[in-house]
Amino acid sequence: MARLRSLLSLRALLSATGPSASNLPVCSNCGVAGTSAVAGALWPAGACSMRWYSTPVPEGYVALNTIADNPGATHSIKRLGRGIGSGLGKTSGKGHKGQNSRSGGGVKPGFEGGQTPQRLRIPKRGFHNPFKRTYNPLNLTTLRQWIEEGRLDASRVITMRELRASNAVGHQLQDGVKLLARGAKSWNIPVHIEVSQASAIARQAIEAAGGSVTTVYYNALGLRALTQPEWFAKKGRLLPRPARPPPRLEAKFERKGALPPLRDLAAGLEQAATA
Repeated sequence: MARLRSLLSLRALLSATGPSASNLPVCSNCGVAGTSAVAGALWPAGACSMRWYSTPVPEGYVALNTIADNPGATHSIKRLGRGIGSGLGKTSGKGHKGQNSRSGGGVKPGFEGGQTPQRLRIPKRGFHNPFKRTYNPLNLTTLRQWIEEGRLDASRVITMRELRASNAVGHQLQDGVKLLARGAKSWNIPVHIEVSQASAIARQAIEAAGGSVTTVYYNALGLRALTQPEWFAKKGRLLPRPARPPPRLEAKFERKGALPPLRDLAAGLEQAATA
């Protein structure tokens, strides 16, 4: 600023006492007549300009000093406690005292000041059936595919252990396996299978092809002993005895499941006949 004031003073002096400004050379930096001629003796050439240099940047040129986030991608953080002029000073927007102004204060979601909350005022709908049984589905199309690919041996009795081991019904059995009838029209494989439940159409399709379907009952411990007998051996325990179905479920099962399962076809058919 001091240099600028000096230049302006020299310009005023020249315009008052010196030659006409029109006769003086015009500075190429600042565009003022006579400044470069007078100031050149005191400062380097171009010192009269406040902007020392300018580097034009082509449009779309990417350099380290032009890299930036897209507009709106970033925003300034909320700075709290920076004076009353910021609007968030002193109490930082939380007001005076109270539960919500304390560190870690506030109430849990759904709290309504002590009155009965809405989730308890609304009546319940429906009910929970404690006797519900959930079965993993197995369609005849999947059973045919697994047999044709060699994952299951149709010459022996197929139990839920083989179905789980071959990943035909998944590895997390709930209450057993239910055989369903998708693909019953084209079924022609004589297979003997033991499942928890079976639809009437699926049973008819398998029996018409010369096979058999046996519904066997396993409780939760029995299913573990059937599908994971190595777990009991690892714990040094014996396999549990087969459990009988409760009286309300006796009509839904033909017999209780064998532990260990009978894979031999002749033994399985003989036990099924005597059960």
